[in-house]
Amino acid sequence: MKKWSIALLALLSVVLVFVITSCVPQHPSLLSVKNIYDAKLKILNSAGPVLLDKVEGTVIYVSGSDAIIHDGQTGIYVYKAGFYSSDVGKKVTLTNVIGTTYRDSVQIDFSKGGYKNFAAETLTVEPTALTIDIANNVSITTRALWDFQYVKVYGILNGGKMTFTYEYDKVNKRKATINVASLSSSLFLPYTYDTEATLTGYLQFSNGAWSLKVLSAEIGDSYPGVGVFVDEVVDGKTFKVGEQTYELIGIDDSVNPSAAKTKLEEFINSQPEGIVQVLVKGEKNGKKYAFLFSKDGKTLYQEQALKDGVVVPNLAEEWEDAAIYELLKNAYKSAYSSKKGVYSTFSGASVITVESSNTYIEGNYAIFSGTVSDVTEDATGNVNINVSNWLKITISAGNFKYLFSSTFEQFKNSLEGKVTNFYGKAKRSEGILEMPLYAEWEMFSFESGSGTQDDPYIITKPEHLISVRALASANKYFRLEADIDLAGVDWTPIGTYSSDLSTSAFVGVFDGNGHKIMNISFNDTTKSNVGLFGYLYNATVTNLIIENANITASSRAGALAGASKLSKIYRVKVVKSSVRVTYSGSGYGGGLIGEAIDGTEIEECAVRNTTVSGVKYAIGGLLGRLKVNSGQPAVVVKNCYVEGGQVSSDYSSTTASAGFICNFSATSAADAVIENNYVVASITNGKAFIAYKETGSTDPVVTSSYYDTQVVGSGVSDSYATGKTTSEMKQQATFSGWDFTNIWTIDEGNDYPRLKWEN
Repeated sequence: MKKWSIALLALLSVVLVFVITSCVPQHPSLLSVKNIYDAKLKILNSAGPVLLDKVEGTVIYVSGSDAIIHDGQTGIYVYKAGFYSSDVGKKVTLTNVIGTTYRDSVQIDFSKGGYKNFAAETLTVEPTALTIDIANNVSITTRALWDFQYVKVYGILNGGKMTFTYEYDKVNKRKATINVASLSSSLFLPYTYDTEATLTGYLQFSNGAWSLKVLSAEIGDSYPGVGVFVDEVVDGKTFKVGEQTYELIGIDDSVNPSAAKTKLEEFINSQPEGIVQVLVKGEKNGKKYAFLFSKDGKTLYQEQALKDGVVVPNLAEEWEDAAIYELLKNAYKSAYSSKKGVYSTFSGASVITVESSNTYIEGNYAIFSGTVSDVTEDATGNVNINVSNWLKITISAGNFKYLFSSTFEQFKNSLEGKVTNFYGKAKRSEGILEMPLYAEWEMFSFESGSGTQDDPYIITKPEHLISVRALASANKYFRLEADIDLAGVDWTPIGTYSSDLSTSAFVGVFDGNGHKIMNISFNDTTKSNVGLFGYLYNATVTNLIIENANITASSRAGALAGASKLSKIYRVKVVKSSVRVTYSGSGYGGGLIGEAIDGTEIEECAVRNTTVSGVKYAIGGLLGRLKVNSGQPAVVVKNCYVEGGQVSSDYSSTTASAGFICNFSATSAADAVIENNYVVASITNGKAFIAYKETGSTDPVVTSSYYDTQVVGSGVSDSYATGKTTSEMKQQATFSGWDFTNIWTIDEGNDYPRLKWEN
């Protein structure tokens, strides 16, 4: 036989063997790993579960029957392995276990099988120093090393933000910020002020972001002063120690003198052994001017009094010490962000314009709205603002230094000719109103406009959008004329819930005008009614795109709004965002709105590439809950879709989440109109379209609505919408009765239907 024929025969034999073995079902082989880092790399680089021969480590944390084990280099989460709290500190070997990625969390799933054995010896795991900007590093190798890494890091707990700032590059003094959360109910992290702290815990990458789960914390005193016994409280800002008089810097107690005095007395009397701390910053006319703290130095009284609304800010005195201004600014901003105290009084304030100025009752709080004519500065640095020759605003030199980082000329140029709103008390003087300006959030402005339908307030920058809060319930018109980037802004939702929604919710018209609001960030698991808007009532929101919103709250949360009633939402799109609710019950979390009730109409809206998650029930891709009370107008949801993201509940239940609307509550079929909608999103622990009909409710009537059976997940079904394959979902013929002339468009065979207004 010739050599070439022998070679050809050998080649054919190899090909035949390859074909035969390719037809045999292949199973994941048992992978040998050297350490936890290798195990995590294999899991992250695999498209599915990985069978691991042996993983060793020390138990550093136990929750229920789950645990985190660490081998001195890195750690990994172990799910349902039957661990006990007494196992912490023990060395354990896991064999023949399944490694997997649950959502985006790397873990070993012991519920799928495996063995564990505790060793006689122990391994002491020391925490690692955090030496990278973890929040901006999500590579596979980084995750394999740092996810569930046990760390100890020094930095600053950022007051009110639930974040921690640390220096990861000490040579170049570079800093990074990461979200933090306590893992122990007995561990208190003081989020109400900035303080030095050393935190020990583990890092976790979840829902596309890094966080630090704190196991222990060494909290430093933030503002230590001199301990004193107070002998007499004179008024709401003055007290005596022996013959020495102390006056508190930066507050005005004239709003409610008796309440302010009572508050100060209560604060002093509540301190252990009657000792408070004072930090003296100056002495004038026999008085010592000071900050007042709790005995442990961790609670600033001025901040608490502002939050309780018994005082207002006032920094009229000129101080050479720049730290005074910085300290008060932080305290006042904290009070402002909490929506208590000074800010809360906006809600019931009358809006005074030149036409209504003659009706203003002297001594009342009000919002004064008008166009700034001119801004002048006198020789001592005091600033006067003339509003259309009927209102004079004064800012003392000391307050101006505190309020504004800009020069006077910059301030003047930014204000003159602009519609601006001022909040406070004014008095009449020679026919005009005069008012001192105490704090920066007492002034809020827009690019132009008067708030009417024909002349809406124009919004072109974050300060204008923040200003909407002060007029939330005034039934005004607002319009975006530029994209707004809220990166770095401590967002407080516009409008909120109360027993009288007309005075607390957003009541007005907000026209996005085709623009985006980007990077809304809110993270406070004690708060409800959260989103760009907290609560919509008799409101209209149109033509708006919300991009990269990151919302974490207790309940009733959505990228657009926490809740809505009797409101119209038309052509609003949420993209690349995240919404999470943490309430251990019905959290009502939605990609668009947490809870839509009585008379809410939602049309031509979309939620794309967005993660919606929650601890337990009522998690929906579009709405967490749809509810109509007896006798109230129907809720309408038409021509909307959810596509490209994830909807999930941490709770194992087929009714905990849904791709479109999770909870449905209505007593009549006519109470809800749900038609021409679709879902293409991954669902965990829920249903494809509607998950749960609440007790006493009728069955939802869903018309011409669909979901992609190949995307929602294995075993995820639905009895209300119609399941179709991916191929069918990209064919116009599938969507019976839909308007592809005026509302919808489709790239036949290549994409799902899209709303024409998106293009």
